[in-house]
Amino acid sequence: MCESKVYLVDEAGAHPIMVDVASVQQEAGVYLLVNLLGEQRLVRGRITRVDFLSHSVYLEPVPEPSPPLA
Repeated sequence: MCESKVYLVDEAGAHPIMVDVASVQQEAGVYLLVNLLGEQRLVRGRITRVDFLSHSVYLEPVPEPSPPLA
């Protein structure tokens, strides 16, 4: 099988946030990760690297958008 592991990368290194990921869908800076069992997780960030040989996706966190000032 060719499922992937998704990592969140910060100053301390790469931390796995989901395994057996079968689908990654991006919408407005948020990624919907879905694994083989249908479990879902929303992650705000941006993809910095995809390694096809190790089936790994690396995300870098991005700050939450600030609410508009009234």
